[in-house]
Amino acid sequence: MEAIPIVVRKQILKLYGQGRRTGQIALALGYCAAAVRRVRQHFRQRGTLEPQTHLCGRKGMFTPERQELLRKLLLEKPDATLAELCRQMDIEVAVSTMDVWTRQLGFTFKKSPSTPPSKTGRTWQRSAPAGTRTSPRSRRKSSSSSMNPASRAT
Repeated sequence: MEAIPIVVRKQILKLYGQGRRTGQIALALGYCAAAVRRVRQHFRQRGTLEPQTHLCGRKGMFTPERQELLRKLLLEKPDATLAELCRQMDIEVAVSTMDVWTRQLGFTFKKSPSTPPSKTGRTWQRSAPAGTRTSPRSRRKSSSSSMNPASRAT
């Protein structure tokens, strides 16, 4: 939900100052009565019309302290796996989360294997299209068990 703009908040207080009721203000400005009432209530409690949007939403786990810890771990051992990094953190972290965090810090991991590729060649024929039979004898000329036998002409 988006916060009510400051201009509208000022207008709400101005209308309250003119003696208008909450329902009238809400109807005139297009907000629900509870929202209009909360603007006045928050102004009384905090003395400001600024919304407290910084307190909304879930707090991230990748705090500046954890960023610094991860950066230190990566600089100490650049060839560490994601699983090793997860075990060295101060909280339990999934490998996928660690991957996201390392990317946010600008680190990447090579995906190439450490061993050379196998010298074994292809195991299928390249000349035959996929799904075709290579020998005409592999096709059955008689009916299959799922079909009724053909009647013989006499």
